[in-house]
Amino acid sequence: MTTAISLTPAAPARSAAVTGLAWVFIGFSGLIMSLVTLPLLPGEALVASLGVETGSGGLTGGVAWLIESSRTLASLLLLGAAITLALSVALLQRRRWARRAFVTLMAAGFVGVLGGAALTPLTFGFMAEAADSMAGLEDPVAGLIGALAVLILFATVSVVLFAWAIWKLTTPDVRAEFDRTPVAAEA
Repeated sequence: MTTAISLTPAAPARSAAVTGLAWVFIGFSGLIMSLVTLPLLPGEALVASLGVETGSGGLTGGVAWLIESSRTLASLLLLGAAITLALSVALLQRRRWARRAFVTLMAAGFVGVLGGAALTPLTFGFMAEAADSMAGLEDPVAGLIGALAVLILFATVSVVLFAWAIWKLTTPDVRAEFDRTPVAAEA
């Protein structure tokens, strides 16, 4: 009886964590891309539906700016979601360059979320005066504090996810998985 011995090293198994991470960000990118089409609707439609003119003082300056800049912001979100989608698909395919690019994306997200979290209380501090002038609400500041708490929770979860993704993608097992994956020759 003879046995065949393979001299080529076996490709490492694909880790479930990397596959899951890629699918989570594929889904997230798809969700963002579908939601981002709302602000791309005619700009005055959103303001008209609110029944407020952007310069009337009925909206805080930040909200008015967001509405006026909605097309630009939506385009930037769409671009970011498309880049994230492309990197996630490349990560799922275990492209050699995708791991480094995705780590860079996660690091940028980490810094962005921390920066946004630092600015959020400042923004809400300016909105407290506007909340005091709102009619019909018993305690509008409590609503703002609740919204701030949700934003802080979301930022914390995002930072933990980004940090975990960076750590996971830099472990020796995952690096080996990407370094040894053969890339099909392009015709």
